[in-house]
Amino acid sequence: MITAPRISRLELIAAGVTLFMLAEAFLPRLLAPPSTGIPGDVPESTLLRFMWLPFYGLIGLGLILAARQSWRALLGSPWLILLALLAIASAMWSIDPELSFRRGIAVLATTGMGVYLAARFDWLTALRLLGAVWLVLILASFLSGIAAPGFAVMHEIHPGAWMGGWSEKNALGGHAARAAFLFAFLVWRDPAHRRAWAIGLIVSLGLVLLSRSATALLGAIVGLGVLGAAWWMLKGKRFSLALVWAGVAFGSLAVLIYLTAPGLLLGLVGKDETLTGRTEIWIELFNAIEQKPALGYGYLAFWGLDSEPRYWLEKAVAWNAPSGHNGWLDLAISLGLVGVVIFVIDVCATTGRAIGLALRSPAGVFALGFLAQFMLFAMSESIVLAQNSILWTTFVFVSAKLALGRQSAMDQSITPQSAAPSVGAARIAPASTAR
Repeated sequence: MITAPRISRLELIAAGVTLFMLAEAFLPRLLAPPSTGIPGDVPESTLLRFMWLPFYGLIGLGLILAARQSWRALLGSPWLILLALLAIASAMWSIDPELSFRRGIAVLATTGMGVYLAARFDWLTALRLLGAVWLVLILASFLSGIAAPGFAVMHEIHPGAWMGGWSEKNALGGHAARAAFLFAFLVWRDPAHRRAWAIGLIVSLGLVLLSRSATALLGAIVGLGVLGAAWWMLKGKRFSLALVWAGVAFGSLAVLIYLTAPGLLLGLVGKDETLTGRTEIWIELFNAIEQKPALGYGYLAFWGLDSEPRYWLEKAVAWNAPSGHNGWLDLAISLGLVGVVIFVIDVCATTGRAIGLALRSPAGVFALGFLAQFMLFAMSESIVLAQNSILWTTFVFVSAKLALGRQSAMDQSITPQSAAPSVGAARIAPASTAR
């Protein structure tokens, strides 16, 4: 057993406030300069840019405090840090060197925060910390929708859809769906604070519906489905085989319907065959990627406001696109196929480790559910290697924590024996006993 370090209340508060900043809720809108008129494209605030500097310093200090474990995590899975360093290096070939370098530093700090969480905290403490941050954000978004609908509810585009503290409905819906999965997991594994997590779960699911985001609804179903599957499989081998058979059957049916009648399947989730215009952008992005396939245009440089390639893409699709609405394509347009290959390696390694851990511990179930949600949202959102993003930080945390492998907290559970996943199985550990 590896003894966890004592975490002071001050360090917990500092980590929590940093995670709140990484959620990019409320402050980016409250401090933003006048709108550019591009839906979802919130102008960058110079004040907010400077506000990030002390938080980057805190992240660096945290990595120093957890230097030994951080180094072990990086040795076990160096790919995400390598990807962040590639983002900084892309300034050398970027069409906007200053933008790529500045935002590359930001994504390196965002990645470092995930490594810090994995190195410094055990699974349960880190998830409680994330849960506390999300509880504040979710409740604040819900209350703002009631008390200040002019701020938290959309009026011009998608009137009536809630956006809470973010810039549009899909952002709120996606965050609420991911928060719902986290809360549901904590309801299962953290009985000491079950009432708070249950409230968060109910409010999160309500916000998913109020956001009117079909992808968010599907994401919530995927996350809760993973937890439901884990609970079902604990009943025994026959139940597990039945679940696998049902999953393969329904999955095959969905693929068949999509191949033969895609409009029918997409209509069930409120989408047309262009995925609300996304496929038009994707086609143009494929054409742009062919021009610079190896290393791309530089980290986030393609989507700069003064970018000429972006100008021609918007002319081709006849609307202002603030991003590619696809994490994989945006990674390719930023860092080329080299960046995509690095990310694929990490995803494969992380998924394999998560599957192995899920056979021994509920922590692995959380990792699998989070990865499933992340991959789903990456198909329609630019969340891969995102700067100043709590979602990217959480992805790095999961990847780095799994990379620590047998050193992670898997020994004992704070839950009653009746709630244990299986006899002899390793369990998610309390903050005070193991890492």
